[in-house]
Amino acid sequence: MTQFSPEVFKAFLSLFWLRPENGALAYYQSQSWQDVKVKGPSIDISTGDGFCIFLHCGGRFHESFDQFCNNTAARRFSHDKFIDIYDRIDKSFNPLIKKQAITQFTIGTDWKKNLLEKARRLKFFEKTVLHDNNILPLPFEDNAFKLVHSNAIYWTKNPVELMKDVHRILDRDSTAVFEVCTPRMLSTLQTLKPMLSRRALSILDRKRSQEMKVLNADQADWRVWIKEAGFTIEEVRVAWPTQAITDVWNIGLRPIAHLLIRMVEQMPLGERHKIKEEWTQIFFDLLVPICENFPRLKLDKAPYITYILRKP
Repeated sequence: MTQFSPEVFKAFLSLFWLRPENGALAYYQSQSWQDVKVKGPSIDISTGDGFCIFLHCGGRFHESFDQFCNNTAARRFSHDKFIDIYDRIDKSFNPLIKKQAITQFTIGTDWKKNLLEKARRLKFFEKTVLHDNNILPLPFEDNAFKLVHSNAIYWTKNPVELMKDVHRILDRDSTAVFEVCTPRMLSTLQTLKPMLSRRALSILDRKRSQEMKVLNADQADWRVWIKEAGFTIEEVRVAWPTQAITDVWNIGLRPIAHLLIRMVEQMPLGERHKIKEEWTQIFFDLLVPICENFPRLKLDKAPYITYILRKP
């Protein structure tokens, strides 16, 4: 585990500025395996738009670029019609790079074509591969990679079979890093449930409790599944640092994010940049103590954990 880095934290906040709670937690997920070396053929499974892994590897975006730069589907979102706001791209999309990544991944995969195209335009991966992880085997040779990373194993229908196939494509004496949720991920909603109307709970949940296929799996389950897949567990680390930031994430700006995006899309660029800079600094000042000064979660209370694994 590495020491807290204000510069990197702010880079994640700037990327996710309209959803700063997402930026904070993306930072801590990244830091939870920052000491794992990216070497040899490597693959990021379910990379999405690739922005987070780009920051993880030392890349930096220009201050004027972020996740909300006129390439969203926010206008089609409502609390009665859930869609992926970011699953959209047009010909003008251009991720402005301030600093290239120090290391890079060989391959990035995802099942959403638009997100993967955003990742391709980063010019960070040597290759991007469109693939749905529910379809096995993965389209890669045996023993092909020295490092496999994924923060979306738990979104699949059968994570055990997926991990077995990841084991197949990983070379011997090589590393896999999986970031997974625990039943405590939505603990805030469970606490609030008796006091919320069904409508209010639906607005906060956004069907996450239904779509996360293994949300009820605890550490004991994951340990059994990981060993069943053939991996050796080297270390298990807490990714999300405090209950306070977990509570913020479960509520946060989620209910109005689509409206914030629509408002920002109407702003002149100069005004947008000024507001983004001030906005980011405000949330930096708020979220750093919430993440750093509150009691740190122990592993048995963690809502999100990182497994560092080895294929013997």
